[in-house]
Amino acid sequence: MHTESPRSTRSPKAVTFLRIPVLLAVGMMTMGSGMGNPGCGGGSNYSVCESGCAIGGTYTLQFADTSPPGEVCETLGLGLPTGPLELTRSGRTVSAGLDGMKLSGDYDFHDADRPLTLYGTKSVTSTRTYSGSIKSAVATPAPETETDTSVITGEYELIGTSEDNSLRCHIKRNFTATR
Repeated sequence: MHTESPRSTRSPKAVTFLRIPVLLAVGMMTMGSGMGNPGCGGGSNYSVCESGCAIGGTYTLQFADTSPPGEVCETLGLGLPTGPLELTRSGRTVSAGLDGMKLSGDYDFHDADRPLTLYGTKSVTSTRTYSGSIKSAVATPAPETETDTSVITGEYELIGTSEDNSLRCHIKRNFTATR
């Protein structure tokens, strides 16, 4: 004895017709949860920092290795920075100044490691520039106010060449910066 299930009596057109509204309803319900739109980080809230954001200010750099960078770098007038690192933050964007070089980059305060990455160039002459970068992280606990102690650790890198590209200086050193 064979009995048919109630499904076999449904029209295939009715099933197809109902499938689209059900899929749309499920999609609409999951959009706000992040399941329907992964990786967006809440739209405009992605650049809103709720804690550990007060990294702006003047930092004193201390290098793990303070030895001279070498004769080529000295010939080009390049060395380790002697001035402070000046930071200004607006949302995720950070602007900085270091020994006359303007740097800009990103502070990812949503990441548990709180990475701070800055890049910049400085013209020495009309045909000669050098570039610098700071790849670092803001130590925890990250500062809540502009008067809290703040520590940034990372790697400083400077690359410069002579006007005819015959000389190349490359400095790469670990540092700690404190405010």
